[in-house]
Amino acid sequence: MVGRRRRGRRWLGPLLVVALVVSWALLGERLRGLVGLPGDGGAPDKAGRLRIATWNLRNFPGERQDLPRLRARLQELAADVIAVQEVRDPGALRALMPGWGLALSEAGGRGGQRLGFLYDPSAVELVGAPREHAALAMGGLVRPGFSGYLRARGGGPDFHVVVVHLKSRAEGHGLRRAQWDALAEIVVNDVARGDADLVLLGDFNATGAERGREAQELADLDARFGAVGLRRVASAGGCSAYWDGARRDAWHEPSLLDLVWVAGLREAGEGPLEARALLHCARHHCAAFRSTEAHPEPDYADLSDHCPVVVDVPRGVDDDP
Repeated sequence: MVGRRRRGRRWLGPLLVVALVVSWALLGERLRGLVGLPGDGGAPDKAGRLRIATWNLRNFPGERQDLPRLRARLQELAADVIAVQEVRDPGALRALMPGWGLALSEAGGRGGQRLGFLYDPSAVELVGAPREHAALAMGGLVRPGFSGYLRARGGGPDFHVVVVHLKSRAEGHGLRRAQWDALAEIVVNDVARGDADLVLLGDFNATGAERGREAQELADLDARFGAVGLRRVASAGGCSAYWDGARRDAWHEPSLLDLVWVAGLREAGEGPLEARALLHCARHHCAAFRSTEAHPEPDYADLSDHCPVVVDVPRGVDDDP
């Protein structure tokens, strides 16, 4: 009898280890959030949905960017369409993502920051030629808008994707508001005339007219774009990028700059959509973090100050003629 008890205890340790590993695999992210620990920030399973993402790549390819790591992170998104901003070398991005389609603007404002989208041709089809919208560039001062029409393969929505990168900083608020009007006109009178299904996304730089007024700018955006039939997709974590902070020390503070708006998409059903910022935004739960030369936050330091933002759209039934 004593020997049996000892043999049973011998198995108890390995069984507990297995149980802990399985529990962590299933509930690890939730447990990290409950106790305030950073998670891994990776993309969740998209469960057969169409995944659309946006990511400001911070003047790609930058001198300090870890390109193999960036390639891995882009692939790990498991996205079907990835809107991109701040691309200075289109050839380098094509080389980074072989097998993917890439459509980019010719203009990029005074900083040469082109924008557009990557797409997985096995998942979506680009219908017709993409279009550049110079009206958003305000005479060449800033970036244009860029759009394309995509059709999901194997069933699902056909939709326009419109990518933007609006004027940055609080002092750019006046020009940014003028861009809102130009963008609303582009959406209504240009892009959505043939099909009202539309996803508008990118870096809106919604910092407010002065620091601390971000909420007011978001409210104003909601009113302006809501008037033309667009609805903003709720941002689950409340941030999408980090900046140096007012103190300019090793602490970096969160901000919500990258937004997603939709119109139509009846094919995707009536359920609410959710935008999720990944990597360092998810890992730190949109709280401030320290990143130094000696101990960097790798995705922030080596890839981009922005986080990729993903939205998963149900495929539904194609109801377009």
